[in-house]
Amino acid sequence: MFLVCIHHDGGSGDSGCYGGKRLAPSAVLDETVLDALGWLQGKQDAEFVARLIAMYLETALVLLVRLKEGVVHDDISALHHASHALKSCSATIGAYSLAEFCERLESTTRDGQVPDHPASWVESISVEYRRVEAALIARLTRTEIRAPLTLQNSP
Repeated sequence: MFLVCIHHDGGSGDSGCYGGKRLAPSAVLDETVLDALGWLQGKQDAEFVARLIAMYLETALVLLVRLKEGVVHDDISALHHASHALKSCSATIGAYSLAEFCERLESTTRDGQVPDHPASWVESISVEYRRVEAALIARLTRTEIRAPLTLQNSP
């Protein structure tokens, strides 16, 4: 199952700023976005957020593979589409720094232009993704500690 991503307009080009959101330079994830998503159903729903995180992680991995395949096959269209999708998904969950990396690649490939050293662009995106992944896993761990799953006895 893939995460449906909300389209965000691009960033301002200002490092640390995406879609009007300013983050600290070291911020990987704006967790207030995940908090807000947890309230979409009128009450805080940690399980819903955990499902969103799991879907994001699954979707992002597929998109990273597509980016790497785009580099291997010199497929500018694949680079453009995968970077656009990963940008939108990342912005949706508050990973604005990763979204900004993807925005830069998307912008460069929009008109079919080949970026200089596309493998290094994709590697930068992969490195930032790993930082986001670690932050999301830490978020899941904190959520599980605060609200441990209860096991029901089956008859």
